[in-house]
Amino acid sequence: MSKLFRGKTCVYCAGEGVSSTGDHVFAREFFPVERRGELPKVAACAPCNNAKSKLEHYLTTVLPFGGRLDVSSQILNEMVPRRLAKNAKLHKELAANQGSLLIHRGGMVERAMTVPIEANQLQGLFRFIVRGLIAHHWETIIPASYAVGAGLLTEAGEQIVGPMLQKNGRARANGSVGGGIFEYAGVQAVDDPSLTVWCFKIYGGVTLGGDPGASLEATPRVWAISSREPLPEIFGDDDDPKVA
Repeated sequence: MSKLFRGKTCVYCAGEGVSSTGDHVFAREFFPVERRGELPKVAACAPCNNAKSKLEHYLTTVLPFGGRLDVSSQILNEMVPRRLAKNAKLHKELAANQGSLLIHRGGMVERAMTVPIEANQLQGLFRFIVRGLIAHHWETIIPASYAVGAGLLTEAGEQIVGPMLQKNGRARANGSVGGGIFEYAGVQAVDDPSLTVWCFKIYGGVTLGGDPGASLEATPRVWAISSREPLPEIFGDDDDPKVA
């Protein structure tokens, strides 16, 4: 490993001088080989790198089921089966819990196939991703004492957070990684560089949520906020969202 990423501050836990590797903010496994060029990379310690990797192993298998890009079928047909072959338990769970859901897309209502996704794993990965992007774009390390919330917003939460993303800030970031496999926008507060708001789309608009028994509507947006205190009330409480 290049010395570039050794002995630095880990961007994920803010531990000083503890990094041992360079970590791709968006794991290479989310992308076909030909779309892996120039992925953002940051300094990470071994424990954080390992914890993030576990989340990525799960989500690189589940999220492609809702892909809407032309390349989505390639990922689903060529990459996902190899991952499922190594995880018989997950393969069984996905097969047993497939369903369908009526969702709104482009002003139309359509029925889409769904598979379950573990909300805590989705939230956990995006907490890492946000810390990585903040360091990559703005060279800011989020203090360990700050909170990073991520996931699906309630309707009231979107009304609060959506306008925040449009406000002028110290800096803005917009990105499309791997030809649109991940798209994101973020803004940094003027008075505190560690206060940020982010919005993501995955695989061209993977639809998440939509459990009829939960408080969340189906949405293609994953949101994240870094703040001095946790803001759990703006995020939804869907413990069993769907990927469509």
